[in-house]
Amino acid sequence: MNTLPACQAPDRRLISLQSTGLIAQCLTERGLPVEPLLAGTGIALEDLVHPARLITPAQEQQVFANAARLSGSRLTALKLGQRMRISAYGQLGFAMLSSATLGHAIQVMLSHPNMLGSYFRLSAESYDGATTALCASDYRQSPELHLFNLELCLSSIKAMLDDVLGHPLPLQAVHLNVPGPIHADRFTEFFGDCPVLSEQPCSALVFSRDWMAAPLPLADSVTHWEALEQCRLLEARFTRAGSPLVEKVIAELRQNLDAPPQLEDLAARFHCTSRTLRRHLNQSGQGYQQLLDELRSEKAKTLLAQKNVPVAHIAEQLGFSEPASFRHAFKRWTGLSPRTWRQRQYPANFCPA
Repeated sequence: MNTLPACQAPDRRLISLQSTGLIAQCLTERGLPVEPLLAGTGIALEDLVHPARLITPAQEQQVFANAARLSGSRLTALKLGQRMRISAYGQLGFAMLSSATLGHAIQVMLSHPNMLGSYFRLSAESYDGATTALCASDYRQSPELHLFNLELCLSSIKAMLDDVLGHPLPLQAVHLNVPGPIHADRFTEFFGDCPVLSEQPCSALVFSRDWMAAPLPLADSVTHWEALEQCRLLEARFTRAGSPLVEKVIAELRQNLDAPPQLEDLAARFHCTSRTLRRHLNQSGQGYQQLLDELRSEKAKTLLAQKNVPVAHIAEQLGFSEPASFRHAFKRWTGLSPRTWRQRQYPANFCPA
């Protein structure tokens, strides 16, 4: 088996507002308000008109959770991916379009994970010299959003490759490493007439390896070189530089979620001003409250996964004076009550407490 270089954007990264803007546009087209889409994200409506603004993966994942709840359609992620055309990826799109062959374009895509913004480790694998599988693996986000993220990933990559070729890429199969969704019969609208195989070792778009050598209609060596140079410069923009001060804040909050210190107390503890601490947090893409909410949400989900841990105990562990306050906060973070989230994610461990 031959494998092209794999890619997965690092955890410490920033993401463009591209997907959020597209979802907002879709809601607007359907006559739905955009404000609920941004609930609990820290993203303001006015941010959507500033495409240069970058957000964190946690913010985008909250947008996806809100979109899945608001849309009322199981096809939301597939439709969104289909609308993410190659031109939406800026210099990465130009570098792919101007590549000599489809194989070269895929290699460019895999070499710039930050600009691609995927939540999966992507790799192109060749089996027996006849078939290529563009695989998406190593998912590390919320289990509840696994299918949404997977469908968005595969649908958007299919749209990109279609644009690069100038016509639809014929697929031999779509592999999913999850149980087949009840809307699998609609996949032909997004991936063409090919089988959808569920519970496979790896999720993938599978096509004939012959397509890797297919010449691209917009190939241009000069444009390609210039676009690659811009990609090299822009890739760093999407990588969030680590701040030792922010890391200290995270460690301190994690150890004291039952009684989280105020920002002013943290600043005094680390011998800096509140203004300096806020600046470091903002440069990392998160404010104090957003960071605290993210850590609380992470700990809450870990505790909810444990059998027979009452919600009241979890609320106490996270510093909430009343279980009702925790329930309200958790619904703001995830769109679900703790009870419903636990029941959906871990039905075998479901505890009605």
